[in-house]
Amino acid sequence: MTTLYLAWQNLQSRLWFPIGRLVQHETEHGGYEFAYVRGAEQAKKLAKFREIPGFPQLYKHYLSDELFSTFRYRVMNRSRTDRPEYLRQLGIDVANWDEIAELSVSGGHSQIDNFEIFPAIEPDSDGRFQTQCILHGLRHTNQHGIEASEKLEVGDNLRLAFELNNPSTTHSLLVYTQNYNPLGWLPQYLVDCIYQENTWMVTDINIAVAQVNLDAPLSHRLLVHLSGQLPKGFSPMQDLKQYQPIAASERATAERETTC
Repeated sequence: MTTLYLAWQNLQSRLWFPIGRLVQHETEHGGYEFAYVRGAEQAKKLAKFREIPGFPQLYKHYLSDELFSTFRYRVMNRSRTDRPEYLRQLGIDVANWDEIAELSVSGGHSQIDNFEIFPAIEPDSDGRFQTQCILHGLRHTNQHGIEASEKLEVGDNLRLAFELNNPSTTHSLLVYTQNYNPLGWLPQYLVDCIYQENTWMVTDINIAVAQVNLDAPLSHRLLVHLSGQLPKGFSPMQDLKQYQPIAASERATAERETTC
């Protein structure tokens, strides 16, 4: 089973909310399942979030044999000539490609809405976790940061700095080079998983350059690898309320999507 989450940003407050969970089943029958999570209730209450047209009911599970159209149109068309280069920028081998792998790194961004897709953080039995993501906001740093990004190499270690005064979030993590040139921010969903109730949930954190895409837009310039140690027995997606599905996960009561 592979799990991705869907986040939504309120453009007025700039706050992000996890609002849905997509599961790819790896059983004999396969298929996909989508359900809203508790973060969607918070988004409706605090930021007037409205249900996605493809998933109109907040308290239902949706099933499909194919990837839901809400997610599928965020995957690059296979016929595009620039697709191999795009996958290379994401650090994905074309031979090992699938839709979920692409979405887990690309974020599934679209110019017509304010959603972002991200993978579940799944620590091992000792609490160790690792993930990859594209840094946000390089173009909002400064020219020194942009120029510094051009000189980075795969494996270069980076620095993190906690921000309490970021106007777009209540707290954020800014990523720097070793010489303290700002490169951008970790996606807010990652920060919210490792910082809870004014307490860091992670130790031995490490961030390094996974890939530098000099020929890509600044929004896809830097792919980074993040790892760390969470408290043993703590799993963000299982233990944090905002990631819990709203509806009971009983496939017998789920609504199967017939058109994708």
